Amino acid sequence: MRVALVQSRPVFGELDLNLDSLVGAVSSAEADFFVLPELCLSGYDFDNRSECSRYALGAEDPRVLELSRAATDKGAGIAFGFAEAAGQGGLFNSAMLAFPDGRARVYRKTHLFAREKLCFDPGDSGSFVEEFLGTRIGVAICFDWIFPESFRTLAIRGADLVAHCSNLVMPYCQRADFARSIENRVYVFTANRIGTEERSGRRLEFTGESVALAPDGSYLLRLPVDRE
Repeated sequence: MRVALVQSRPVFGELDLNLDSLVGAVSSAEADFFVLPELCLSGYDFDNRSECSRYALGAEDPRVLELSRAATDKGAGIAFGFAEAAGQGGLFNSAMLAFPDGRARVYRKTHLFAREKLCFDPGDSGSFVEEFLGTRIGVAICFDWIFPESFRTLAIRGADLVAHCSNLVMPYCQRADFARSIENRVYVFTANRIGTEERSGRRLEFTGESVALAPDGSYLLRLPVDRE
């Protein structure tokens, strides 16, 4: 299986612009499975829950389906993050996992980070693994990485590969991925974003440097810190 990491620079709140950029990136690459960043359609730093709800999408929203189809129509699988609206007012930091045979599952982030707790509900999907082209794939989102149990649970459930959709602002994860891969004997593909967001006096700078690791802890790929 050939896996592609897409490292993007979303513009906050510009869902259609970000969608076009991501679809273009997926369409231009030849791979069997694509891993994209956390919240890659909306941007990251919502002021509050009300603002988050304006940019949240249902799992069947046309924009979510279009990004999925960018991969599945070419016979590839995909994992990408989005702000999910669900049920009666539910808001989740989620990741879609979709395959060309029509299977699609949503993982809702278990471990919310910092101000995310003001906007999102705690994830209620639990961890799961799906098989594609003989590879068992699990999904994690950003801050899940800091809890060893997150990746360990996926490994216990049979994962060969963890698709890790991220918006990293601390410089530790790319190094910690060494431990997560070797302690669980799994491939780890961390797709991060680049750029900055300045909102209501807050400034976040994202660290880029998306990485791919083998089960022995070796780095297969390390992307730049500042380029899509």
